[in-house]
Amino acid sequence: MIKVIDSIQYHVWSDALHARELARQTQNEWDRGAYVRWAIQTAWSAFENVCTDTLKASGLGMRFKERFDEAVDALGLQRVNWGQGIWQQVLGVYTTRKTFAHVVPTISHQTLLSSISDAENAISVIRDGIKAVLDLAGHPHPAWVNDDNDRGWYGPRGAGGSMAFMTVVRAGADENDDQVIRIAYVLKGKEHICEISPPGANYRALLDQLITNLNVPVEKIRAYRGQKMIVEESPNIR
Repeated sequence: MIKVIDSIQYHVWSDALHARELARQTQNEWDRGAYVRWAIQTAWSAFENVCTDTLKASGLGMRFKERFDEAVDALGLQRVNWGQGIWQQVLGVYTTRKTFAHVVPTISHQTLLSSISDAENAISVIRDGIKAVLDLAGHPHPAWVNDDNDRGWYGPRGAGGSMAFMTVVRAGADENDDQVIRIAYVLKGKEHICEISPPGANYRALLDQLITNLNVPVEKIRAYRGQKMIVEESPNIR
């Protein structure tokens, strides 16, 4: 499956979908809790980023509701009703996100071992919230907001544990260009291209990011310029 990630918002949104899928797939409740928290945090980040761009706002992260209202007023738009509908649901996700972002000593382990339903709800609410703020300002919906799929590590649920692989093609990259930067890893003797970036991209940073994001042991990581390998390493990944 190939997704063309052409904006920061889509990049973060795809992170949220990936985290949710990992939460669906894992059998470990501690891992599930971590993936659910990741999904909620990143979904909110995508929403806040859209709000910042759409409302020409800044610093929404602190006192979000108050600063959101101020940005709406500054543009001469009609204020939203935080007490009902999608906006009330958005505040619910915001409250949950704050709980995870500012963990205090009194929080319970049970709260951190969140249910997959918390991630499902956050993704659904935030998707509708993104559409609602765009509607408020009269802006069109980007295609990515309707993306609801990610294969995680194991492919579609019920696929018997088969591994799934995704190639991300970054904006400005042409797969046929002999100068594009290709990032790959070797798993069980087979190479998988995981990212294609525009010519001149920092392949060292991309390899470092790949190592950070991998959660399975791989034999090799590689960078190519076009079809020519420029780096091959054997990372120490548990």
